[in-house]
Amino acid sequence: MIPPGSHQPHRSTQPGSFESGQTATTTTGTESQAPPTGRAGTGTRTPAPSAAAREYYADERTRLLIGDALTVLRELPDGSADCIVTSPPYFWTRDYEAADQYGLEATPQDYLDRLRAVMAQARRVLAAHGTVWLNLADSYSQRTAIRTSSHQEGLHGARGARPAWRDLTLAGRTRLPAHNLINNRPVPEKSLLLLPERLLTALAEDGWLIRSKIVWAKTACLPDPATDRPARRWEPLFLLTKHRHYSYDRAAAPHGDVWSLPASRGAGAHSASYPVDLPQRCIAASCPEDGVVLDPFSGSGTTALAAHRLHRRYLGIALRADYHALALPRLGLPRPTAGHQAGGAAA
Repeated sequence: MIPPGSHQPHRSTQPGSFESGQTATTTTGTESQAPPTGRAGTGTRTPAPSAAAREYYADERTRLLIGDALTVLRELPDGSADCIVTSPPYFWTRDYEAADQYGLEATPQDYLDRLRAVMAQARRVLAAHGTVWLNLADSYSQRTAIRTSSHQEGLHGARGARPAWRDLTLAGRTRLPAHNLINNRPVPEKSLLLLPERLLTALAEDGWLIRSKIVWAKTACLPDPATDRPARRWEPLFLLTKHRHYSYDRAAAPHGDVWSLPASRGAGAHSASYPVDLPQRCIAASCPEDGVVLDPFSGSGTTALAAHRLHRRYLGIALRADYHALALPRLGLPRPTAGHQAGGAAA
């Protein structure tokens, strides 16, 4: 099931399956500064699902866990993922109506600190030869209202009328530029917060190698409502590694750092997913055959679908069980047992 502490990318006791009955080692403090081991340790055991990480679905090639990304990552074995492809919720963009959700922190600094902590655990979980592909868009310091996770419904009433700002404020769905503090200083109104750049600078200080910044040029996307700046038509995708030498198949990789792909309309109620071709390119380029792909923000399973198409194993983490429920039919998988479904949304 879950990738074991003894996982190695080209070998397992039963090819094509997760080994079971092993448990993670838990490290604390400066995990991101730990020296490379070259491979995961042996003789460890993976934890049973807990209040932090509740199992929603598991078979030989796929495991879906419910819980907070940081908390669940802490329970995973060292070096157990060959490739991480993920897109964390963007800051103050959507309300997923889940406790402890990412993106609605009190300040953008809190958001950056939280993602940095997630990436420290991701570094520990990533194999020495592993890669991380991180999609993260920026936000503006402006008077704004949050949307719910379906496309435009968060800002509109039943008949399409936009609620009054006062009503949205009373519902806790608005934000002012004065709230946007970074290093205890507000970012001026209408300015980009530069969140991707700030996070990547911090990750470089933590020892990550920032190998590439890729432009995802959107060939089709929703209209941008701004009238006093160029419309946004691209998002960054970053390639990070732990070490100088890592898995990378040049023949399978795109020959350039501008990827022209349409924006995804998502799956069901989850509208924030990227198109499946994006994670598929990442996985083909850097995940060994039969390797393990991890997405700490699994959502409706777009990364899982890409991993399945390329015959890689998959481990996904989501705060809400209903997003995993969206993923299963996309993957052609059966509904989980009643016991697995009982976890519900994470507390």
